[in-house]
Amino acid sequence: MVPPRRYEIPSFADIRRLTQEKLGYRPCLWQIRVVEGLLKHDKDIIAVAATGSGKTLTFWMPLLFREDGIQIIITPINYLGKQNVDSLANMPEGIEAITVTAKNATKETFEVGGHFDKLWKYDPFTSKVISIIWDEAHCVSKWGEFRPEYKTAGCLRWIIPRHIPFYITSATLPPIVLQDVMSILHMSKDNAYVMLRSNDHSNVHICVREMLYPAKSYLDLAFLIPEKPPPGGWSNWLMPKFVIFFDNISDSMGAAKFLRARLPPELQHMVKWFNANMSAEFREVEGLKLKDGDIWGLCCTDSFGMGVDLPDIELGIQWRASCDLCTLWQRFGRAARKQTMTGTALFLVESKYFDDAKAKKATAAENRKRKAAEKALGLPPTKRTRLENGAQSTAQDTMAPEGDNRDDDDDDEKDEDEDAEDEAERLAFEAGRRAAYEKVPVLERKRGTRPVEQIEPVMDDLINAKTRPDVGCSCKPAKLYFRQDMHEFARVDVEGRKRTRRNRAHIPKYDTQPHNMELRKALHQFRKDETIKVFNLVTLKNIGPSIILSNALLDRIVDCAHVRKISTIDHLKHETQWNRADACG
Repeated sequence: MVPPRRYEIPSFADIRRLTQEKLGYRPCLWQIRVVEGLLKHDKDIIAVAATGSGKTLTFWMPLLFREDGIQIIITPINYLGKQNVDSLANMPEGIEAITVTAKNATKETFEVGGHFDKLWKYDPFTSKVISIIWDEAHCVSKWGEFRPEYKTAGCLRWIIPRHIPFYITSATLPPIVLQDVMSILHMSKDNAYVMLRSNDHSNVHICVREMLYPAKSYLDLAFLIPEKPPPGGWSNWLMPKFVIFFDNISDSMGAAKFLRARLPPELQHMVKWFNANMSAEFREVEGLKLKDGDIWGLCCTDSFGMGVDLPDIELGIQWRASCDLCTLWQRFGRAARKQTMTGTALFLVESKYFDDAKAKKATAAENRKRKAAEKALGLPPTKRTRLENGAQSTAQDTMAPEGDNRDDDDDDEKDEDEDAEDEAERLAFEAGRRAAYEKVPVLERKRGTRPVEQIEPVMDDLINAKTRPDVGCSCKPAKLYFRQDMHEFARVDVEGRKRTRRNRAHIPKYDTQPHNMELRKALHQFRKDETIKVFNLVTLKNIGPSIILSNALLDRIVDCAHVRKISTIDHLKHETQWNRADACG
Protein backbone atom coordinates (compact mmCIF):
# COMPACT_ATOMS: atom_id res chain seq x y z
CA MET A 1 0.00 0.00 0.00
CA VAL A 2 3.02 2.28 0.23
CA PRO A 3 3.53 4.33 -2.97
CA PRO A 4 6.87 5.74 -4.10
CA ARG A 5 7.66 8.49 -1.61
CA ARG A 6 7.45 11.75 -3.54
CA TYR A 7 6.73 14.16 -0.71
CA GLU A 8 8.35 14.89 2.61
CA ILE A 9 6.02 14.38 5.58
CA PRO A 10 5.67 17.72 7.43
CA SER A 11 6.37 17.99 11.15
CA PHE A 12 3.60 18.49 13.70
CA ALA A 13 4.72 22.10 14.13
CA ASP A 14 4.51 22.74 10.38
CA ILE A 15 1.05 21.17 10.14
CA ARG A 16 -0.22 23.33 12.99
CA ARG A 17 1.39 26.52 11.69
CA LEU A 18 0.23 26.20 8.09
CA THR A 19 -3.31 25.20 9.08
CA GLN A 20 -3.62 28.28 11.26
CA GLU A 21 -2.17 30.53 8.56
CA LYS A 22 -4.18 29.20 5.61
CA LEU A 23 -7.45 27.96 7.12
CA GLY A 24 -7.73 30.15 10.20
CA TYR A 25 -7.92 27.32 12.75
CA ARG A 26 -5.37 26.06 15.25
CA PRO A 27 -5.67 22.25 15.04
CA CYS A 28 -5.60 19.90 18.00
CA LEU A 29 -3.06 17.11 18.38
CA TRP A 30 -5.46 14.38 17.22
CA GLN A 31 -6.23 16.34 14.05
CA ILE A 32 -2.52 16.71 13.33
CA ARG A 33 -2.03 12.97 13.78
CA VAL A 34 -4.85 12.25 11.33
CA VAL A 35 -3.22 14.49 8.72
CA GLU A 36 0.18 12.91 9.24
CA GLY A 37 -1.36 9.46 8.77
CA LEU A 38 -3.14 10.49 5.57
CA LEU A 39 0.02 11.98 4.09
CA LYS A 40 2.05 8.86 4.85
CA HIS A 41 -0.21 6.74 2.60
CA ASP A 42 0.76 3.56 4.47
CA LYS A 43 -2.40 2.82 6.50
CA ASP A 44 -6.11 3.55 6.66
CA ILE A 45 -7.37 6.05 9.24
CA ILE A 46 -10.14 5.67 11.84
CA ALA A 47 -11.12 8.78 13.81
CA VAL A 48 -13.90 8.98 16.40
CA ALA A 49 -14.68 12.41 17.86
CA ALA A 50 -17.70 14.34 19.07
CA THR A 51 -19.98 16.26 16.73
CA GLY A 52 -18.62 19.75 16.25
CA SER A 53 -15.09 18.81 17.35
CA GLY A 54 -13.43 19.49 13.99
CA LYS A 55 -13.49 16.23 12.05
CA THR A 56 -14.32 18.07 8.81
CA LEU A 57 -11.21 20.25 9.16
CA THR A 58 -9.06 17.12 8.83
CA PHE A 59 -10.54 16.59 5.35
CA TRP A 60 -8.97 19.81 4.08
CA MET A 61 -5.72 20.08 6.03
CA PRO A 62 -3.82 17.54 3.85
CA LEU A 63 -4.54 19.69 0.77
CA LEU A 64 -2.25 22.38 2.20
CA PHE A 65 0.70 20.02 1.74
CA ARG A 66 -0.22 18.69 -1.72
CA GLU A 67 -0.75 21.53 -4.16
CA ASP A 68 -2.28 19.20 -6.74
CA GLY A 69 -3.92 16.92 -4.17
CA ILE A 70 -7.48 15.61 -4.38
CA GLN A 71 -9.70 14.54 -1.49
CA ILE A 72 -12.78 12.41 -2.28
CA ILE A 73 -15.51 12.61 0.38
CA ILE A 74 -18.49 10.25 0.41
CA THR A 75 -21.44 11.67 2.36
CA PRO A 76 -24.76 9.96 3.19
CA ILE A 77 -26.87 12.96 2.16
CA ASN A 78 -26.45 15.69 -0.46
CA TYR A 79 -26.84 18.47 2.11
CA LEU A 80 -23.53 17.47 3.71
CA GLY A 81 -21.77 17.68 0.36
CA LYS A 82 -23.07 21.18 -0.30
CA GLN A 83 -22.13 22.18 3.24
CA ASN A 84 -18.55 21.08 2.58
CA VAL A 85 -18.38 23.12 -0.62
CA ASP A 86 -19.73 26.21 1.14
CA SER A 87 -17.36 25.90 4.11
CA LEU A 88 -14.34 25.63 1.81
CA ALA A 89 -15.43 28.67 -0.17
CA ASN A 90 -15.55 30.70 3.06
CA MET A 91 -12.08 29.70 4.22
CA PRO A 92 -9.16 32.13 3.77
CA GLU A 93 -7.35 29.74 1.42
CA GLY A 94 -10.42 29.32 -0.79
CA ILE A 95 -9.97 25.64 -1.68
CA GLU A 96 -11.94 24.65 -4.77
CA ALA A 97 -14.55 21.91 -4.36
CA ILE A 98 -17.47 20.37 -6.21
CA THR A 99 -20.33 18.20 -4.99
CA VAL A 100 -21.52 15.38 -7.24
CA THR A 101 -25.24 14.61 -6.98
CA ALA A 102 -28.00 13.23 -9.17
CA LYS A 103 -28.39 16.69 -10.69
CA ASN A 104 -24.92 17.01 -12.16
CA ALA A 105 -24.05 13.36 -12.75
CA THR A 106 -25.25 11.62 -15.89
CA LYS A 107 -25.98 7.93 -16.16
CA GLU A 108 -23.17 7.51 -18.66
CA THR A 109 -20.65 8.87 -16.18
CA PHE A 110 -21.20 6.11 -13.65
CA GLU A 111 -22.16 3.12 -15.78
CA VAL A 112 -19.74 0.24 -16.09
CA GLY A 113 -17.04 1.08 -18.59
CA GLY A 114 -17.80 4.79 -18.39
CA HIS A 115 -15.27 7.57 -18.06
CA PHE A 116 -15.52 7.65 -14.26
CA ASP A 117 -14.48 4.01 -14.02
CA LYS A 118 -11.47 4.67 -16.23
CA LEU A 119 -10.25 7.41 -13.90
CA TRP A 120 -9.20 4.81 -11.31
CA LYS A 121 -6.81 3.32 -13.86
CA TYR A 122 -5.43 6.68 -14.95
CA ASP A 123 -2.21 7.27 -13.04
CA PRO A 124 -2.08 11.09 -13.49
CA PHE A 125 -5.39 11.19 -11.59
CA THR A 126 -4.88 8.49 -8.95
CA SER A 127 -1.43 9.81 -8.06
CA LYS A 128 -3.10 13.02 -6.87
CA VAL A 129 -5.73 11.35 -4.66
CA ILE A 130 -4.73 11.74 -1.02
CA SER A 131 -7.53 9.63 0.48
CA ILE A 132 -11.15 8.54 0.18
CA ILE A 133 -13.13 9.82 3.15
CA TRP A 134 -16.28 8.17 4.47
CA ASP A 135 -18.03 10.96 6.34
CA GLU A 136 -20.56 9.91 9.02
CA ALA A 137 -19.14 6.40 8.61
CA HIS A 138 -21.65 4.80 10.98
CA CYS A 139 -24.12 5.10 8.08
CA VAL A 140 -22.14 2.43 6.21
CA SER A 141 -23.49 0.00 8.81
CA LYS A 142 -26.73 1.65 9.88
CA TRP A 143 -28.10 2.78 6.51
CA GLY A 144 -27.68 -0.46 4.56
CA GLU A 145 -31.42 -0.75 3.92
CA PHE A 146 -31.95 2.95 3.27
CA ARG A 147 -28.83 3.33 1.11
CA PRO A 148 -28.28 -0.18 -0.38
CA GLU A 149 -25.15 1.05 -2.17
CA TYR A 150 -23.40 1.02 1.20
CA LYS A 151 -23.63 -2.80 1.26
CA THR A 152 -21.34 -3.06 -1.76
CA ALA A 153 -19.21 0.01 -1.05
CA GLY A 154 -16.27 -2.16 -0.10
CA CYS A 155 -15.82 -3.16 -3.75
CA LEU A 156 -14.15 0.22 -4.21
CA ARG A 157 -11.19 -1.18 -2.29
CA TRP A 158 -10.41 -3.57 -5.17
CA ILE A 159 -10.76 -0.86 -7.84
CA ILE A 160 -8.57 1.93 -6.48
CA PRO A 161 -4.77 1.74 -6.29
CA ARG A 162 -3.46 0.23 -3.06
CA HIS A 163 -1.69 3.40 -1.94
CA ILE A 164 -4.97 5.38 -1.52
CA PRO A 165 -6.12 5.04 2.12
CA PHE A 166 -9.67 4.95 3.41
CA TYR A 167 -10.46 7.50 6.13
CA ILE A 168 -13.58 6.68 8.16
CA THR A 169 -14.84 9.12 10.74
CA SER A 170 -17.93 9.63 12.89
CA ALA A 171 -18.99 10.66 16.37
CA THR A 172 -20.73 7.31 16.89
CA LEU A 173 -18.60 4.27 16.15
CA PRO A 174 -18.97 1.89 19.11
CA PRO A 175 -17.04 -1.40 18.76
CA ILE A 176 -19.97 -3.38 17.33
CA VAL A 177 -20.68 -0.73 14.65
CA LEU A 178 -17.00 -0.11 13.86
CA GLN A 179 -16.45 -3.82 13.34
CA ASP A 180 -19.31 -3.94 10.83
CA VAL A 181 -18.10 -0.84 8.97
CA MET A 182 -14.58 -2.24 8.69
CA SER A 183 -15.94 -5.55 7.45
CA ILE A 184 -18.01 -3.87 4.72
CA LEU A 185 -15.10 -1.67 3.62
CA HIS A 186 -12.52 -4.50 3.85
CA MET A 187 -10.43 -2.72 6.47
CA SER A 188 -8.25 -4.14 9.24
CA LYS A 189 -7.25 -2.53 12.53
CA ASP A 190 -3.77 -3.98 12.06
CA ASN A 191 -3.44 -1.79 8.99
CA ALA A 192 -5.04 1.39 10.34
CA TYR A 193 -4.19 4.37 12.51
CA VAL A 194 -6.89 4.70 15.17
CA MET A 195 -7.67 8.03 16.86
CA LEU A 196 -10.31 7.71 19.58
CA ARG A 197 -11.73 10.79 21.24
CA SER A 198 -14.67 11.15 23.58
CA ASN A 199 -17.98 11.96 21.91
CA ASP A 200 -19.36 13.41 25.13
CA HIS A 201 -20.73 16.96 25.16
CA SER A 202 -20.19 18.28 28.68
CA ASN A 203 -22.07 21.48 27.84
CA VAL A 204 -25.24 19.60 26.86
CA HIS A 205 -27.53 18.55 29.71
CA ILE A 206 -29.42 15.31 29.07
CA CYS A 207 -32.96 14.97 30.37
CA VAL A 208 -35.15 11.87 30.05
CA ARG A 209 -38.86 12.57 30.46
CA GLU A 210 -41.77 10.13 30.47
CA MET A 211 -44.51 10.95 27.98
CA LEU A 212 -47.79 11.64 29.78
CA TYR A 213 -50.16 11.84 26.81
CA PRO A 214 -50.94 9.73 23.72
CA ALA A 215 -48.20 10.13 21.12
CA LYS A 216 -50.58 11.24 18.37
CA SER A 217 -51.79 14.16 20.51
CA TYR A 218 -48.27 15.70 20.68
CA LEU A 219 -49.31 17.29 23.98
CA ASP A 220 -45.95 16.41 25.51
CA LEU A 221 -44.50 19.15 23.28
CA ALA A 222 -46.94 21.77 24.55
CA PHE A 223 -44.34 23.13 26.99
CA LEU A 224 -42.51 24.71 24.05
CA ILE A 225 -45.24 27.24 23.29
CA PRO A 226 -47.58 28.66 25.96
CA GLU A 227 -51.30 28.23 25.39
CA LYS A 228 -51.92 31.90 26.13
CA PRO A 229 -49.85 34.92 25.09
CA PRO A 230 -46.89 35.32 27.46
CA PRO A 231 -46.56 38.43 29.67
CA GLY A 232 -45.42 41.31 27.50
CA GLY A 233 -46.89 39.76 24.36
CA TRP A 234 -45.49 37.49 21.68
CA SER A 235 -43.21 40.18 20.28
CA ASN A 236 -41.14 40.25 23.49
CA TRP A 237 -41.11 36.50 24.01
CA LEU A 238 -37.65 34.91 23.87
CA MET A 239 -38.04 31.46 22.32
CA PRO A 240 -35.04 29.10 22.52
CA LYS A 241 -33.86 27.87 19.14
CA PHE A 242 -34.95 24.23 18.93
CA VAL A 243 -34.88 21.15 16.71
CA ILE A 244 -37.20 18.18 17.28
CA PHE A 245 -36.22 14.86 15.70
CA PHE A 246 -38.75 12.30 14.51
CA ASP A 247 -38.32 8.93 12.85
CA ASN A 248 -41.09 9.33 10.30
CA ILE A 249 -42.38 12.15 8.15
CA SER A 250 -45.99 12.04 9.35
CA ASP A 251 -44.97 12.67 12.96
CA SER A 252 -42.71 15.57 11.99
CA MET A 253 -45.61 17.20 10.15
CA GLY A 254 -48.19 16.40 12.83
CA ALA A 255 -46.06 17.87 15.61
CA ALA A 256 -45.31 21.02 13.63
CA LYS A 257 -49.01 21.56 12.93
CA PHE A 258 -49.80 21.06 16.63
CA LEU A 259 -47.23 23.67 17.68
CA ARG A 260 -48.29 26.12 14.97
CA ALA A 261 -51.92 25.85 16.12
CA ARG A 262 -50.85 27.22 19.52
CA LEU A 263 -49.52 30.39 17.89
CA PRO A 264 -51.40 33.36 16.45
CA PRO A 265 -51.69 33.20 12.62
CA GLU A 266 -49.01 35.83 12.06
CA LEU A 267 -46.42 33.72 13.93
CA GLN A 268 -47.26 30.23 12.72
CA HIS A 269 -44.48 30.41 10.12
CA MET A 270 -41.94 30.40 12.99
CA VAL A 271 -42.24 26.60 13.28
CA LYS A 272 -41.65 24.45 10.19
CA TRP A 273 -41.45 20.78 9.33
CA PHE A 274 -38.43 19.60 7.41
CA ASN A 275 -38.05 16.18 5.76
CA ALA A 276 -36.89 14.32 2.66
CA ASN A 277 -40.08 15.22 0.76
CA MET A 278 -39.04 18.87 0.69
CA SER A 279 -37.09 20.26 -2.24
CA ALA A 280 -33.39 20.89 -1.82
CA GLU A 281 -34.02 24.62 -2.26
CA PHE A 282 -36.63 24.66 0.51
CA ARG A 283 -34.37 22.80 2.91
CA GLU A 284 -31.49 25.15 2.18
CA VAL A 285 -33.63 28.26 2.71
CA GLU A 286 -35.19 27.01 5.95
CA GLY A 287 -31.81 25.93 7.30
CA LEU A 288 -30.51 29.46 6.73
CA LYS A 289 -33.61 30.96 8.37
CA LEU A 290 -33.02 28.88 11.50
CA LYS A 291 -29.37 29.90 11.48
CA ASP A 292 -30.26 33.59 11.22
CA GLY A 293 -33.02 33.39 13.85
CA ASP A 294 -35.83 34.09 11.38
CA ILE A 295 -37.68 31.00 12.61
CA TRP A 296 -37.77 29.42 16.07
CA GLY A 297 -37.47 25.75 15.33
CA LEU A 298 -37.87 22.76 13.07
CA CYS A 299 -39.65 19.43 13.33
CA CYS A 300 -37.39 17.27 11.22
CA THR A 301 -36.12 13.85 10.25
CA ASP A 302 -32.50 12.89 9.64
CA SER A 303 -32.67 14.54 6.22
CA PHE A 304 -31.97 17.78 8.10
CA GLY A 305 -30.44 16.52 11.31
CA MET A 306 -27.47 14.82 9.67
CA GLY A 307 -26.41 18.01 7.94
CA VAL A 308 -27.26 20.67 10.50
CA ASP A 309 -24.18 22.62 11.51
CA LEU A 310 -25.61 25.43 13.60
CA PRO A 311 -23.60 26.45 16.66
CA ASP A 312 -26.40 27.92 18.79
CA ILE A 313 -29.26 25.40 18.99
CA GLU A 314 -30.35 25.58 22.61
CA LEU A 315 -32.76 22.65 22.71
CA GLY A 316 -32.58 19.32 20.90
CA ILE A 317 -35.52 16.95 21.39
CA GLN A 318 -35.90 13.29 20.45
CA TRP A 319 -39.54 12.26 20.04
CA ARG A 320 -40.10 8.69 21.30
CA ALA A 321 -37.64 5.84 21.87
CA SER A 322 -37.81 4.85 18.21
CA CYS A 323 -34.12 5.00 17.32
CA ASP A 324 -30.88 3.38 18.44
CA LEU A 325 -28.26 5.05 20.63
CA CYS A 326 -25.99 5.97 17.71
CA THR A 327 -28.80 7.94 16.11
CA LEU A 328 -29.83 9.47 19.44
CA TRP A 329 -26.28 10.62 20.21
CA GLN A 330 -25.90 12.15 16.77
CA ARG A 331 -29.10 14.13 17.32
CA PHE A 332 -28.19 15.19 20.85
CA GLY A 333 -24.87 16.38 19.43
CA ARG A 334 -26.68 19.03 17.38
CA ALA A 335 -27.35 21.06 20.52
CA ALA A 336 -24.88 23.69 21.73
CA ARG A 337 -22.10 22.98 19.25
CA LYS A 338 -20.57 26.28 20.35
CA GLN A 339 -18.53 25.30 23.40
CA THR A 340 -19.11 28.65 25.11
CA MET A 341 -22.86 28.01 25.45
CA THR A 342 -24.91 25.33 27.19
CA GLY A 343 -27.78 23.38 25.71
CA THR A 344 -30.36 20.79 26.66
CA ALA A 345 -31.05 17.42 25.06
CA LEU A 346 -34.54 16.19 25.93
CA PHE A 347 -35.55 12.57 25.38
CA LEU A 348 -39.33 12.07 25.43
CA VAL A 349 -39.99 8.38 26.05
CA GLU A 350 -43.17 6.31 26.03
CA SER A 351 -44.30 5.10 29.47
CA LYS A 352 -44.04 1.42 28.53
CA TYR A 353 -40.22 1.57 28.51
CA PHE A 354 -39.88 2.65 32.15
CA ASP A 355 -39.28 0.10 34.90
CA ASP A 356 -42.33 1.18 36.90
CA ALA A 357 -44.64 0.57 33.95
CA LYS A 358 -43.01 -2.77 33.19
CA ALA A 359 -43.38 -3.82 36.84
CA LYS A 360 -47.06 -2.88 36.86
CA LYS A 361 -47.60 -4.83 33.67
CA ALA A 362 -45.86 -7.88 35.14
CA THR A 363 -47.95 -7.64 38.32
CA ALA A 364 -51.17 -7.36 36.31
CA ALA A 365 -50.21 -10.39 34.22
CA GLU A 366 -49.44 -12.38 37.36
CA ASN A 367 -52.78 -11.43 38.89
CA ARG A 368 -54.63 -12.50 35.76
CA LYS A 369 -52.80 -15.81 35.77
CA ARG A 370 -53.59 -16.38 39.45
CA LYS A 371 -57.26 -15.52 39.03
CA ALA A 372 -57.53 -17.83 36.03
CA ALA A 373 -56.01 -20.66 38.06
CA GLU A 374 -58.39 -20.00 40.97
CA LYS A 375 -61.34 -19.95 38.61
CA ALA A 376 -60.27 -23.23 37.01
CA LEU A 377 -60.04 -24.87 40.44
CA GLY A 378 -63.35 -23.41 41.55
CA LEU A 379 -61.74 -21.47 44.40
CA PRO A 380 -63.20 -18.18 45.68
CA PRO A 381 -61.19 -15.05 44.78
CA THR A 382 -58.56 -14.20 47.37
CA LYS A 383 -56.50 -11.15 48.06
CA ARG A 384 -52.81 -11.71 48.05
CA THR A 385 -50.82 -10.45 51.02
CA ARG A 386 -47.55 -8.72 50.39
CA LEU A 387 -45.35 -11.25 52.16
CA GLU A 388 -46.39 -14.14 54.36
CA ASN A 389 -43.73 -15.55 56.64
CA GLY A 390 -41.13 -14.88 53.99
CA ALA A 391 -42.68 -17.46 51.65
CA GLN A 392 -42.12 -15.25 48.63
CA SER A 393 -38.59 -14.23 49.47
CA THR A 394 -35.87 -15.07 46.98
CA ALA A 395 -32.55 -16.72 47.53
CA GLN A 396 -31.09 -13.28 48.07
CA ASP A 397 -33.39 -12.75 51.06
CA THR A 398 -31.75 -15.58 53.00
CA MET A 399 -29.94 -14.37 56.09
CA ALA A 400 -26.32 -15.25 56.60
CA PRO A 401 -25.54 -18.09 59.03
CA GLU A 402 -25.03 -17.08 62.63
CA GLY A 403 -21.47 -18.19 62.74
CA ASP A 404 -20.47 -16.19 59.67
CA ASN A 405 -18.14 -13.87 61.60
CA ARG A 406 -14.94 -12.76 59.90
CA ASP A 407 -11.66 -13.54 61.57
CA ASP A 408 -9.01 -10.96 62.40
CA ASP A 409 -6.90 -11.45 59.27
CA ASP A 410 -9.91 -11.17 56.97
CA ASP A 411 -10.98 -7.87 58.52
CA ASP A 412 -7.51 -6.38 58.27
CA GLU A 413 -7.18 -7.45 54.66
CA LYS A 414 -10.61 -6.04 53.79
CA ASP A 415 -9.73 -2.68 55.32
CA GLU A 416 -6.54 -2.49 53.28
CA ASP A 417 -8.03 -3.69 50.00
CA GLU A 418 -11.46 -2.06 50.16
CA ASP A 419 -10.68 0.46 47.44
CA ALA A 420 -9.38 -2.28 45.16
CA GLU A 421 -12.50 -4.38 45.79
CA ASP A 422 -14.79 -1.45 45.04
CA GLU A 423 -12.89 -0.80 41.84
CA ALA A 424 -13.08 -4.47 40.88
CA GLU A 425 -16.84 -4.48 41.45
CA ARG A 426 -17.23 -1.38 39.29
CA LEU A 427 -15.14 -2.82 36.48
CA ALA A 428 -17.04 -6.11 36.62
CA PHE A 429 -20.37 -4.28 36.41
CA GLU A 430 -19.20 -2.17 33.48
CA ALA A 431 -17.81 -5.19 31.65
CA GLY A 432 -21.15 -6.95 32.11
CA ARG A 433 -23.08 -3.99 30.76
CA ARG A 434 -20.76 -3.68 27.73
CA ALA A 435 -21.31 -7.35 26.95
CA ALA A 436 -25.08 -6.86 27.18
CA TYR A 437 -24.94 -3.74 25.00
CA GLU A 438 -23.12 -5.56 22.22
CA LYS A 439 -25.61 -8.43 21.99
CA VAL A 440 -28.05 -8.32 19.09
CA PRO A 441 -31.60 -8.68 20.53
CA VAL A 442 -33.56 -11.72 19.36
CA LEU A 443 -37.21 -10.98 18.71
CA GLU A 444 -39.57 -13.79 19.67
CA ARG A 445 -43.01 -13.62 18.15
CA LYS A 446 -45.86 -16.06 18.63
CA ARG A 447 -48.17 -16.80 15.74
CA GLY A 448 -51.12 -14.45 15.61
CA THR A 449 -49.56 -11.84 17.91
CA ARG A 450 -48.26 -8.37 17.16
CA PRO A 451 -44.47 -7.97 16.93
CA VAL A 452 -42.89 -6.94 20.22
CA GLU A 453 -41.24 -3.52 20.22
CA GLN A 454 -37.82 -3.87 21.80
CA ILE A 455 -35.09 -1.36 22.45
CA GLU A 456 -31.38 -1.85 22.85
CA PRO A 457 -30.17 -2.76 26.37
CA VAL A 458 -28.10 0.43 26.39
CA MET A 459 -31.22 2.50 25.64
CA ASP A 460 -33.05 0.63 28.39
CA ASP A 461 -30.33 1.58 30.89
CA LEU A 462 -30.29 5.20 29.72
CA ILE A 463 -34.06 5.54 30.07
CA ASN A 464 -34.14 3.93 33.53
CA ALA A 465 -30.81 5.24 34.87
CA LYS A 466 -32.50 7.20 37.65
CA THR A 467 -34.03 4.10 39.25
CA ARG A 468 -31.10 1.75 38.70
CA PRO A 469 -28.49 2.43 41.44
CA ASP A 470 -25.57 0.87 39.57
CA VAL A 471 -26.26 3.11 36.56
CA GLY A 472 -27.29 6.32 38.29
CA CYS A 473 -26.54 8.82 35.51
CA SER A 474 -28.06 8.94 32.03
CA CYS A 475 -24.60 9.57 30.57
CA LYS A 476 -23.05 6.38 31.96
CA PRO A 477 -24.60 3.87 29.50
CA ALA A 478 -23.40 5.97 26.56
CA LYS A 479 -19.90 6.25 28.02
CA LEU A 480 -19.71 2.46 28.31
CA TYR A 481 -21.28 1.82 24.90
CA PHE A 482 -18.97 4.22 23.07
CA ARG A 483 -15.96 3.27 25.23
CA GLN A 484 -15.50 6.86 26.41
CA ASP A 485 -13.95 5.58 29.64
CA MET A 486 -10.98 4.01 27.86
CA HIS A 487 -7.52 5.50 28.36
CA GLU A 488 -7.34 6.76 24.77
CA PHE A 489 -9.60 9.62 25.85
CA ALA A 490 -7.38 10.88 28.66
CA ARG A 491 -6.05 14.37 27.96
CA VAL A 492 -3.00 14.01 30.18
CA ASP A 493 -1.44 11.29 32.29
CA VAL A 494 -1.89 12.14 35.96
CA GLU A 495 0.02 10.17 38.55
CA GLY A 496 -2.37 8.76 41.10
CA ARG A 497 -2.06 9.55 44.79
CA LYS A 498 -2.94 7.00 47.41
CA ARG A 499 -5.97 8.05 49.38
CA THR A 500 -5.70 8.15 53.15
CA ARG A 501 -8.61 7.61 55.50
CA ARG A 502 -9.52 6.26 58.90
CA ASN A 503 -9.47 2.51 59.26
CA ARG A 504 -12.76 0.87 59.96
CA ALA A 505 -13.32 -0.86 63.26
CA HIS A 506 -11.95 -4.36 63.67
CA ILE A 507 -14.58 -6.67 65.15
CA PRO A 508 -13.18 -9.68 67.05
CA LYS A 509 -15.01 -13.00 67.08
CA TYR A 510 -17.95 -13.17 69.46
CA ASP A 511 -20.75 -15.51 70.42
CA THR A 512 -24.06 -14.50 68.91
CA GLN A 513 -26.51 -13.25 71.53
CA PRO A 514 -30.33 -13.02 71.37
CA HIS A 515 -30.18 -9.26 70.88
CA ASN A 516 -27.91 -9.79 67.84
CA MET A 517 -30.52 -12.08 66.32
CA GLU A 518 -33.29 -9.58 67.07
CA LEU A 519 -31.36 -6.81 65.32
CA ARG A 520 -30.63 -9.05 62.34
CA LYS A 521 -34.31 -9.97 62.06
CA ALA A 522 -35.37 -6.32 62.29
CA LEU A 523 -32.86 -5.25 59.63
CA HIS A 524 -34.00 -8.06 57.37
CA GLN A 525 -37.62 -6.93 57.67
CA PHE A 526 -36.57 -3.30 57.19
CA ARG A 527 -34.79 -3.99 53.90
CA LYS A 528 -37.78 -5.90 52.55
CA ASP A 529 -40.16 -3.08 53.46
CA GLU A 530 -37.77 -0.50 52.01
CA THR A 531 -37.46 -2.44 48.73
CA ILE A 532 -41.24 -2.35 48.31
CA LYS A 533 -41.31 1.34 49.24
CA VAL A 534 -38.48 2.48 46.96
CA PHE A 535 -39.19 0.09 44.09
CA ASN A 536 -42.15 -2.31 44.21
CA LEU A 537 -43.23 -5.81 45.15
CA VAL A 538 -42.12 -7.23 41.81
CA THR A 539 -38.57 -5.99 42.43
CA LEU A 540 -38.59 -7.63 45.85
CA LYS A 541 -39.68 -10.93 44.33
CA ASN A 542 -37.35 -10.88 41.34
CA ILE A 543 -34.23 -9.28 42.81
CA GLY A 544 -34.66 -9.50 46.57
CA PRO A 545 -34.00 -7.00 49.38
CA SER A 546 -30.26 -7.01 48.73
CA ILE A 547 -30.87 -4.21 46.26
CA ILE A 548 -31.37 -2.00 49.34
CA LEU A 549 -29.06 -3.69 51.87
CA SER A 550 -26.80 -6.63 51.01
CA ASN A 551 -26.26 -9.58 53.34
CA ALA A 552 -22.65 -8.51 53.90
CA LEU A 553 -23.71 -4.99 54.92
CA LEU A 554 -26.42 -6.37 57.18
CA ASP A 555 -23.84 -8.54 58.96
CA ARG A 556 -21.46 -5.58 59.25
CA ILE A 557 -24.11 -3.43 60.92
CA VAL A 558 -24.92 -6.21 63.41
CA ASP A 559 -21.23 -6.76 64.16
CA CYS A 560 -20.53 -3.06 64.70
CA ALA A 561 -23.63 -2.65 66.84
CA HIS A 562 -22.44 -5.51 69.03
CA VAL A 563 -19.32 -3.54 70.00
CA ARG A 564 -21.17 -0.18 70.02
CA LYS A 565 -19.35 1.29 67.01
CA ILE A 566 -22.47 2.80 65.42
CA SER A 567 -24.33 5.58 67.18
CA THR A 568 -24.72 8.20 64.40
CA ILE A 569 -25.33 8.33 60.66
CA ASP A 570 -21.68 9.32 60.15
CA HIS A 571 -20.57 6.23 62.05
CA LEU A 572 -22.88 4.12 59.89
CA LYS A 573 -21.45 5.54 56.67
CA HIS A 574 -17.85 5.16 57.84
CA GLU A 575 -18.16 1.61 59.12
CA THR A 576 -20.29 0.21 56.28
CA GLN A 577 -19.72 2.48 53.23
CA TRP A 578 -23.44 1.96 52.58
CA ASN A 579 -24.54 4.22 49.72
CA ARG A 580 -28.05 4.51 51.17
CA ALA A 581 -26.96 5.45 54.68
CA ASP A 582 -28.22 9.04 54.39
CA ALA A 583 -31.55 8.07 52.86
CA CYS A 584 -32.31 5.03 55.01
CA GLY A 585 -30.17 5.46 58.11
